[in-house]
Formats: sequence, structure tokens, C-alpha cells
Amino acid sequence: MKRFAVRYETKMLEDREGVEVVSAESKGRAMFAAQARLHPDAPGDEPVFYFEPLSIVPGPDGGTFEVAYRTKIEREVAGRVEVEAKDADEARKKARFAVHQELIPPACFNALDVEEVA
Repeated sequence: MKRFAVRYETKMLEDREGVEVVSAESKGRAMFAAQARLHPDAPGDEPVFYFEPLSIVPGPDGGTFEVAYRTKIEREVAGRVEVEAKDADEARKKARFAVHQELIPPACFNALDVEEVA
């Protein structure tokens, strides 16, 4: 087996928990307002798969809500990983599994460069 260095770009999901204070007319609208702050690219009137409101507490003035949440935020990552493989194609595949530990790694993994390490 040969050793290869693979330079890559990908996207990783990062866990995040916190509290957002938002202005809204109802608990449902408060959830969407908090979700919009964390996931600005998502549609404003549909739930985001990763966004989980843990509690929605009305504020003392009646126009604000405190939304405690748990979610996953996508961030771009680039790096270099070394793997053992018989050729460059296999090195790309092994690098994808080395970076993404999931059972089915996402398609966003992009091997930019593969070079054999002596």
C-alpha cells in the first residue's frame, strides 16, 4: 500500500445550543424568528430539520419571547489528510471517510489534490 496526502474542502455540521430573545406575536412566530437568526438561508415559514426549540417562554412585556434551542450549523472546512491506498482514486474515497465519520458521508466532500507521499 502506498501513502497519499489528500487536500480537501467540505462542509461540517457543528452542534450549537443557546437562547435567542425575539419579538413576535405568538410562540410559533417566535420559533421561526429565532430559527431565521441562526439559519438565514432557510425559508422563513418552514421548520429547518436541524433546528429544535427546547423551550419558548413569553417575556414580561408580552411582545418578546425567549427561545432556547439546539441546532446544527453548517461551516466550510478545508484541510489535508494522509491515507493508505493502492491508487489515487481509492485515496480520494478513503479521505472522504476519514474526514466524515458518518455511515454515509455527504456528497459535499471535494478532493482538490492527491499526491503520493514518499
